[in-house]
Amino acid sequence: MNLPEIITKLQEGGLSPGDLAEMKSQLAGHYAFYAGQWEEILKRKAAQWIKLREFTKSDNSADRQYELTEDGKAEIIYRLKLKVIEKLMSGISTRIRVAEGESKSQW
Repeated sequence: MNLPEIITKLQEGGLSPGDLAEMKSQLAGHYAFYAGQWEEILKRKAAQWIKLREFTKSDNSADRQYELTEDGKAEIIYRLKLKVIEKLMSGISTRIRVAEGESKSQW
């Protein structure tokens, strides 16, 4: 299941704790994949950034120039996707905890 499908199912609601646990597991896989992609970009970033810095007057300017490169754009996208996944996993964990409490009649 891809991220948009997971988001849609979570918005629709009515999921069992087992469904939620499966989604959380899938999100962990997505997280690992995107973190790996981001890691590869960060490995290349240092060399690219140094070259850009030679032609700019400040670090901030070099940062802005880097963000215009393909790797820079991808880094931003991966960073945001990781945040989305973290928030989804947190929300799923909350739903699972509530379901556990309800099953024990604690809510």
